[in-house]
Amino acid sequence: KIRIFPSRTPMSDSEEEEDPKFAEVLQAVQRSVGHVQSPSVSLSELSRHRSVSDLWVVISGHVFNISPLIDGSYGKRHPGGVEILKKLVSRMPDNHDVTQSFCKFHYPSGNAVRWMKDLHKGVVSQSVMSSANRSNASF
Repeated sequence: KIRIFPSRTPMSDSEEEEDPKFAEVLQAVQRSVGHVQSPSVSLSELSRHRSVSDLWVVISGHVFNISPLIDGSYGKRHPGGVEILKKLVSRMPDNHDVTQSFCKFHYPSGNAVRWMKDLHKGVVSQSVMSSANRSNASF
């Protein structure tokens, strides 16, 4: 069963930050991963996981290995399919931050947020956070 959500028109960064859904998704991400002591992930570590078969992304300062959603080893596959993730890889900035795109296409109560705890690898290092403030993948 695939849920289809209405398309959203692109918004500027400031509009997205003011969008209540954007804030709700980020809060849901934080609740999902909890306050567990997490390892710090460097930019060099992130750069080793940048293909459709081995893909780590940054969402709201947290690092997630979404490869199991691509190959099905998590028991579930990404409902958007591999094509949308190939597009993600081709447009993803060096810092792997896809927070804005994630918030555009996912909902606080959706499967993606529920699965995040299992896919969590750690938190981004301070150097990655600095570059995350400068760029973000958007579709």
